[in-house]
Order: sequence, then C-alpha cells, then structure tokens
Amino acid sequence: MTMSEYHKNVYANIEFARNQKGLSKGELANKIGISKSALSFVLNRLKNGKTINTKTLEKWAVALNVPFSFFFEVKCN
Repeated sequence: MTMSEYHKNVYANIEFARNQKGLSKGELANKIGISKSALSFVLNRLKNGKTINTKTLEKWAVALNVPFSFFFEVKCN
C-alpha cells in the first residue's frame, strides 16, 4: 500500500465511523471543536492522499468514540 492509499484508507475509515454514528459533517465538526469548512478541508486532504496531523486524528477518535487504531485498519471490499 502506498502512502497515498494509506491516507485514503484513513479517510474511508473516518467516513465509515461518521456514517455509523449517524453524524453529519457539521455535527462531527462541532464535536471536534472546529468549523465545518475546516473539517471538509482535512477530509479532502485525506481523500486526495495527503497527510494530516496525528493530534487531529486523536481528537477525531474521541469525537467518534473509536480507538485511534481504528483509522489505520484496512478493510476488505
């Protein structure tokens, strides 16, 4: 797996968790303490295979009530 694919996988896991919790992007942004546009910016970075700060992911894990390691799991299609 390339680094770009790895980051895209993190994005997919965030979206999976967000949808499982029934949260809109706005609701998730509020739980994290950022604006919806900031959340969209970070999600777009990941979706396009770019990296984000680990501290950011820690906040997202708390907001989504998932272990930090959840973001790095590779799921089979």
